[in-house]
Amino acid sequence: MKNERTKELGTPLRVGLYVRVSGQEQAIKGLSLEAQEEALEEYAKERGWIIAGTYIDAAKTARKRLGKRTEFLRMLEDVKQDKIDLILFTRLDRWFRNIADYFKVMEVLEAHNCGWLTIQEQYDTTTASGRLYITIRLAIAQNEADLCGERISAVLDNKIKHGTVVSGKIPFGYRINEEKRLEVVPQDAAIILDAFEHYRSTVSVRATAAYIRQTYGLNWDNVRCRRNLCQALYIGLYERNGRVNTDFCPPIVPRELYDDVQKLLANNVKANNTGRVFLFTSLLICAECGNRLAGVYNGYNCYYRCRTYTERRSCPHKKQIKEESIEQWLFDYLGDEAEKQRIEWELKEVQKKQAAASNNRAQIRRKLSRLKELYMNEIIDLEEYRQDYEMYTAQLEEKLVPPSDKQPNFEAVNAILAKGFRSLYDSLAQEEKRTLWRSVIKEIHVDKERQITGIVFL
Repeated sequence: MKNERTKELGTPLRVGLYVRVSGQEQAIKGLSLEAQEEALEEYAKERGWIIAGTYIDAAKTARKRLGKRTEFLRMLEDVKQDKIDLILFTRLDRWFRNIADYFKVMEVLEAHNCGWLTIQEQYDTTTASGRLYITIRLAIAQNEADLCGERISAVLDNKIKHGTVVSGKIPFGYRINEEKRLEVVPQDAAIILDAFEHYRSTVSVRATAAYIRQTYGLNWDNVRCRRNLCQALYIGLYERNGRVNTDFCPPIVPRELYDDVQKLLANNVKANNTGRVFLFTSLLICAECGNRLAGVYNGYNCYYRCRTYTERRSCPHKKQIKEESIEQWLFDYLGDEAEKQRIEWELKEVQKKQAAASNNRAQIRRKLSRLKELYMNEIIDLEEYRQDYEMYTAQLEEKLVPPSDKQPNFEAVNAILAKGFRSLYDSLAQEEKRTLWRSVIKEIHVDKERQITGIVFL
């Protein structure tokens, strides 16, 4: 389609050269960036046209949304500013493979009297049949792209299902073997495991990255350290773009450790720029809204406040609580809280065992009754009846104990409260104190009046 507009008789057209490739395939077919640009420049110069701009979208598929093709959008802006009279490209598939986007763009071009022209193909937009031919070509190109996408998707699905690596980028701790699968590099895997353990104990990405640099000489910054700590492949899980394989590769990190680290990463508030170590970051819970309290430092003391209140004013928890106050409360009342919870836990265990025993005995009695019916109806013989009867009556005499829930670590709490521990605690560094509290406490609930209303032990 040639633009028939002329600003003045003899005025050369201002043309925009549009170049696009989606990958290495175009280079093989002679459609590389350089080949397209050179052909377009030569075509424009032979006709005496002025090149108003060259717009190159590298590694961009024509099936992507227009918002992903940044140079294409820049060219459209120049069209809207009437800087371009004609757009040149090599072939129609360099331009679009999406009919809907094509007609949207055509509205813009027609509104600004801007045409388009392919230098390797001939199209006529002045007739109905010519416009129909373009639509058909675009429909065919779109269908080819869709089919290609489906084939690629099927290949990827099969690779993920069978644990085959789909890219050359692999996490630290693995290597690709001859079967194109991930296998563990033992010495590197030990470093990854150490990093997870160190983070769980310190709850600090910065400290963990520094530890890895100093201990192993690896150039880990905070970003890389966090990325490694979030890597699901370390538990053998591949989960990307809707594709999931829970047994994609050999795991490096135990699932329990991985889950603990993910919870800590999710709960940990944004790193502060003071470099201050807050003892109870991610442990303190607002009793009013359920969100975590954030640490703040005023130059003299550390405080904790409800972020829901400070950021949105949607929580009544307005008051800040001092870190020293929390420490003192823990040393004064932690023993009483632990003893109360221990008694409550043991009482619940007794009740659960009694209920379970009652239920189990009722089930056994029903089985005995059913056994008798089977014998009376001559479905089983006397020998079978005697064997089953003895087995069920023996079970009635047993003490049936159901598996208990994990008991909180009350022994660790008692160790903290032992005589002479406070003086040892005061000699610890801030990170060591933080690790200590995290080793026994999961949550500390604080209400709007700065009162600690509950403790959840690990």
